[in-house]
Amino acid sequence: MPATTRPPTRAARFAAVLTAVKAAHDVGDFAAQTDHQSARKPCAADRAEGVACTEAASWRALAAHVASYHAVQAAALVTVDRALGLGLSPARMVAGIALSAATHAVIDRRWPVRLFMDRTGSTAFRLHGGGAMHVDQAAHHACLAAAALVMATGPDRR
Repeated sequence: MPATTRPPTRAARFAAVLTAVKAAHDVGDFAAQTDHQSARKPCAADRAEGVACTEAASWRALAAHVASYHAVQAAALVTVDRALGLGLSPARMVAGIALSAATHAVIDRRWPVRLFMDRTGSTAFRLHGGGAMHVDQAAHHACLAAAALVMATGPDRR
């Protein structure tokens, strides 16, 4: 008689999905992002001095970054789903990736980080202490946790 395996719990699926998307985040946000995308994706007020581009070029750079980032994320999710037999719903994976893409694009325009830090009394940390990068990453990680919940919950495809 063949051994039967129990499907993973929601908690196990969430842990596996969150681990996968956080690992993919580092690859997509740093290794897969080009210098061109990094310099041009922020809104005009938040681009580094000397980086001149049109808003249309800025949006294209952002779209290219978000696309490559989420291609890495999708590959990681499919790999983990198949390797671990998670039984993730394709529709929920698409929904989670869409949530991640939308939030990633907004955060990477940089104005939300600037606004948050300036309104919470952290302007000096943003300007001189490297705080913007840390707040940017914290925001991405919080959004990834929400996306992982979307992907790991609900009915599985079994």
